[in-house]
Amino acid sequence: MMRVVRALNDEGIAIFRGWLLQPATEPPLAILDDPRFSEEIAHEYRIDGARRFDTTFDLGRYLHDEVFGPGADRIEIRALTGMWTWISLVMIHNLLGRTRKKKGLPLDPAHYIDAGARLGYRLICRTAWELVWLHGDSARVAISSRQSPWGDVAEQMTSRQEIYMHPSFWAVSNRLYLSNSGDIKPGTTTQRSREDRRNPKSRSGLGGLRRLAMSFRQFERTYLVREMAVDQLMEILPPEYGRWKQP
Repeated sequence: MMRVVRALNDEGIAIFRGWLLQPATEPPLAILDDPRFSEEIAHEYRIDGARRFDTTFDLGRYLHDEVFGPGADRIEIRALTGMWTWISLVMIHNLLGRTRKKKGLPLDPAHYIDAGARLGYRLICRTAWELVWLHGDSARVAISSRQSPWGDVAEQMTSRQEIYMHPSFWAVSNRLYLSNSGDIKPGTTTQRSREDRRNPKSRSGLGGLRRLAMSFRQFERTYLVREMAVDQLMEILPPEYGRWKQP
């Protein structure tokens, strides 16, 4: 069902938040077009709330390509927090838990309602749209999980601004950690523990996402990383990334 995109007002956001905290009934979709709880925005965009997506990347691509268009003003649109909460509600069936314990249940409210500067990156719809706007297909590495609308890779790659905005980091991550089938390779988010660091034979966590962030910080002391091609960056990666270069 096509709808004109609106924004939830404070009363509408309060109703939505209440449902997120106690989802005993169906989502409050009735407030989407109710002028008591939502309002018009300056531009006219249309969205199909009946669309279903396998991954959050697919949702982000839809928002980027078909709802807002590639020429959209990123700064202007990302600031419309009431609109993004409205979009979270209209697309809610794409944003619920998929594991056995959380199936059909909402995640933390910050994934649907803007939580301010510190946790705003967790607003799934906005971040998915913005990642596609910034990084195109390379955004797949963070938001292509079929098990959850928001997984560990998304959390690690979007919570740090220096990574969030770094096109080269995303391009290399996409090459290293996304398999040919489109799934995240096992061990991508494994953290190298203190015990592993003390054990010279342990390979746990080596070449993983956390280590890549450290490697990029080291590269930027020597190279103009943002001006290098992806293949050039892949060539200077330390040996610990060898196994991750395999398809």
